[in-house]
Amino acid sequence: MDVRERELKIWNDLLEHKARRECAIDHWAGELSGHAKALCRMGCIDEEELREMLELADAAYAHVAEELAHQEWLKAGRPAE
Repeated sequence: MDVRERELKIWNDLLEHKARRECAIDHWAGELSGHAKALCRMGCIDEEELREMLELADAAYAHVAEELAHQEWLKAGRPAE
């Protein structure tokens, strides 16, 4: 496994790390974007791949934030729609 493959695997593992994203969502999102930017600076990915990874990280953040808000809403005793 070369450096690019290893670093992309680390990034994807972080993206899928349920406990980390649910316990510290802002830190998790920062790690994702920071790692993607570092990969671009190192030359492991190009600008287009960086944009795609940042878009994916943003979408994942929005999805998790919505899930967590929904869970809090349910905990408050409101029935699911």
